[in-house]
Order: sequence, then structure tokens, then C-alpha cells
Amino acid sequence: MPALSVRSASLPSRSPAIEQKRKQRASSQHRGRACLNLALQGGGAHGAFTWGVLDRLLEDEDIEFKRISGTSAGALNGAALASGLAVGGRAGARKNLEKLWSQVAQVGALMSMLLVPLKKPGLGIWDDAMPLLSPYQTNPLSLEPLRSVLASVVDEKALQSGAAPRLYVNAVNVSTGLSRVFGPGEVSIAALLASACAPLMFPAVEIDGESYWDGSYAGNPMLWPLYEGELDTDILMVELTPLVRPETPTTAKNILNRINEIASVNGLAAEMRELELVNAASFADSGPCVRMHVLSLPDGLADGEFEPSTKRTVGPLLFETLRRKGYGACNEWLAAHRGSLGIQSTVNIASRYLAP
Repeated sequence: MPALSVRSASLPSRSPAIEQKRKQRASSQHRGRACLNLALQGGGAHGAFTWGVLDRLLEDEDIEFKRISGTSAGALNGAALASGLAVGGRAGARKNLEKLWSQVAQVGALMSMLLVPLKKPGLGIWDDAMPLLSPYQTNPLSLEPLRSVLASVVDEKALQSGAAPRLYVNAVNVSTGLSRVFGPGEVSIAALLASACAPLMFPAVEIDGESYWDGSYAGNPMLWPLYEGELDTDILMVELTPLVRPETPTTAKNILNRINEIASVNGLAAEMRELELVNAASFADSGPCVRMHVLSLPDGLADGEFEPSTKRTVGPLLFETLRRKGYGACNEWLAAHRGSLGIQSTVNIASRYLAP
């Protein structure tokens, strides 16, 4: 995927009086309770870190969720969260997320057994061979094990109810290369499978006669559904893909992993650039702006403690370790930034995502 050229643009400044008025309005509107729109990145097994973040957020009775945009593992987390909230409230959502990851661990272990010795965890043989093998040759079960997991976790009717946050998931059309966002009324188990369909691991998912692959190749995740028609909003993105890797990859598995990450990073940069332009126009009119917040997978997890290939690893111990890391990271983030919700962004988009 060719890199997108993105340049940073400075935002026009508001007068102190206008800025104070904006903060007072935001504070009065959001005091006591906070409303978050969630942007959930994909990242394979690293999505268990997001599970931990969501688990902690659900403990805070004063945080509500209106919209969720997810890609790949982020789409699965978002669907489990939204479906659980609609059916069983906060407790139901927490149980649903736990059920999702425990069942993914179970079916993942089964698939590992069936694919031995090519996919024996720890040897790295599968990761190195994967660029030379097609999932149409090596994965006769396709996404069926994951389909059965989602069928037990996701209530499609509940997702359409007013009790559920509005869910958006995206996938890439194999023929056109364009991203499709499945919104309220369109999100289905098939759409979730399409969003999580890694091209070298699973055959493409067909929906309405079109073939789809993992959505992270175009947007990880798509941000515009979270503020379209409502700029006065807070977006919290759980970021699993590292923006920078200082080392040059030398093994086949790590080269492939970085190629995928570059596509993901450039798609996200394009989304952030669009958000900056929207906010710039709003600043000029002294209107409401989108407030952006980011909670990232710690560098130690992305680069050291868990190497890139762990994204394709499954197991209850790994998932629980990541969940605890996510829970702790979210706890620290809330302690530092809870008071900014409804008032101001806690991340500088231009310097973090748009600088050369």
C-alpha cells in the first residue's frame, strides 16, 4: 500500500475569552458524567489489551458509550461490548468480553493442533512460511471456528436496538481496494469476520457478492463515523499498532508484519489529517471541536515483551496477561486524564501523527 504524504497544519488560535467560554460550556454539559466514542484498533492477539481497557472503563459508572468504531480485533471487541451492554448492561458487557477471549483461546488452540507442524507456537516456522502459502491451501476450516465464537457472543438484533451503542466496523473490498464501513443496520457476524480476515491466514469473506479482507489495510480504525454530525464529542482510541519501530526487520515474519503496520499507520494518519481539517474549520467558526484521546499499547509490549508474531498467537495465559496490562494502563490513564473529558484533547494530533 503506497504511503500517504501528510503534512501538519497549524490551527488558528482562538481568543482567551472564546476559549474560556468553550471550556465553560463543555464543563457544564459534561460535568459528572462523561460520554466516550471508542476507536478500537486491530492487532490480533494484542486485542486482549483492549479487552482490559474496556473492562476498566466499564467499572466507571459515570462513563457512557455512544458510538464505537472498530477494525479486526477491535471490531470483535466492539461487537462484544455493544451486544453485552444491550442485553445485560455493564456486567453483561464484561462477561461478554471475557467469553469472547476465552472462546477465541479455545478454538485457536484447536486450530494450532490441526495445523501442526506448520503452525506450532514457538518455532516460528508458520510465520516464516506464511508469505509463500495460501490460506486456500492451508486453512480448510477458514473462519468457521471464529464464526461459531461470534454466534455465541454477538446478538445481531441487540446491536440494532437503542440500548446498544452505535457500532461501525470496516473491511477492505478485495476488488476495488476501497474500504467499506458497515454501520448500524449493516453490522453482522459476516461483517465482523470480514473486518478480521487477515489475507494470508483466511480466505476472503463474501458479502453481497463482494470479497473482503481485514479492514486495517485502509483504516485502523475509521474515525469519521465517531464524529459525523456531532463534533462536540470525545473520542478515545485504543492504539495497538506502534507508529515507529527503530529497527529494520530482517526475518520474513517481521518484514511482513511491518508492511502491514505501515499500511495501518498511513490509513490512520489520513483519518487524523481529516479530523484536523474538521477541527480547523470549527475553530474558525468558534464552534465545538472533536476532543481526541489515545491510550496506547506500551512500547515494551509492542517491541520487547511481546514480539510482533505474538499477534498471531493464541492462549489463555497470553490473553490474561494482556488484559491485565490493558486494565492497569487504563486505570493510570483515567487517573491522569479523566478530568479532561468534555473539556479538551489530551493528545496533539499534529505532532504525534502528522509530523514527518
